[in-house]
Amino acid sequence: MNAPLRRRLVVTVSAFVLLGVFWGTFAVLLPDLSGAVGLSPGPLGAALLVGALASIVSMGLLGWASDFAGRRVFLLGALVVFGVGVLGLGAVGSFAALALALVVVYAGSGLYDVGINASAIDIEREAGRRLMAYFHASFSAGGLLGAVGSGVLLAAGLDYRLIYASVLLPLVLVALAVALTDLSPAEPPAPEGEIPPGGVFAAFGDRALLLVALVATLGLLSEGEMEHWSGIYLRDTLGLSALVGGGGVAVFFGAMAVGRLAAAPIIHAFGTRPVLAAAGLFAALGMGLSLATTRPSLVVLGFLVVGLALSAIVPIAFSLAGDLAKGRVGSATSVLTTTSYGGFLIGPVLVGGLAELFGLRLALTTIAVAGAAVFLLSFRLGRP
Repeated sequence: MNAPLRRRLVVTVSAFVLLGVFWGTFAVLLPDLSGAVGLSPGPLGAALLVGALASIVSMGLLGWASDFAGRRVFLLGALVVFGVGVLGLGAVGSFAALALALVVVYAGSGLYDVGINASAIDIEREAGRRLMAYFHASFSAGGLLGAVGSGVLLAAGLDYRLIYASVLLPLVLVALAVALTDLSPAEPPAPEGEIPPGGVFAAFGDRALLLVALVATLGLLSEGEMEHWSGIYLRDTLGLSALVGGGGVAVFFGAMAVGRLAAAPIIHAFGTRPVLAAAGLFAALGMGLSLATTRPSLVVLGFLVVGLALSAIVPIAFSLAGDLAKGRVGSATSVLTTTSYGGFLIGPVLVGGLAELFGLRLALTTIAVAGAAVFLLSFRLGRP
């Protein structure tokens, strides 16, 4: 790997870590954020839905621009929107303000996710190696850092608004690194004429890509539900302290990081379909364990199993998407990211609505159902 490619690798890994830091922090602070506005799970789910819709629309209409504006310009623009949204979360004082802040932060986060995954696919293809699992492991490592750090800061008495503001420091550092690095892929993007005028929405006709996108959607739906609601489940439903609740969230992110670091050799040894089948099965079993007991040690053990099980699903999907759309990586990434990230955002909304009706424990069984669905869909994928 030459020096420019190594530099792009380091910057892209750092960008994934930043996204993980935010979502790990967000998962731990969500009980404080919703409590400050006085929301039950239903209204909170409605606020998350507003953000989810904004994110899906922004990715669908603008994600393809990663190929044409250039990775660097696209990521810098997304970081500006993302940073404004993070600042807004720290200033929320009403439901309307929360909904607006979520619109901005989710739209920025979604576009940022498109950009970093497109850059990661560029690097993977130029290096000639399956590296996506390692990029997504860095996201999970960032989530671990964010969850542990925010839990410790909350336990020390720091106001949650200041913790949100602290996320701006790594965001600015990553923005500087992106600004100083040429992230252009060696392979030029598709000619402009190949991109439909309606953006990526007009390109949803590739059935093979949509099957891969469905698998990724179920994986990210489960991740989104864990990242948004696991902290609330531990702290509010089970009544655990902020430190223990943050630790439980951190265990999930840590398991995701470890699993993704180990995913590449495991996939190489056993193949795509067996790994996906095992991932779906163990996600269902792990979540079943967590929800069948109120003992904190067993609940956290279940979180560990779920994290390990989910860790390989999304990296496999993004790698397959890159194989299906050579020369149009940004567009293929937009298709996959729009659908799967939609699952990441809609999943928490679904849990919020179900929790309002049936309680959070029952609502979280959707993760077990999604795991079972991944198990079944794994047999529909073509042989690698």
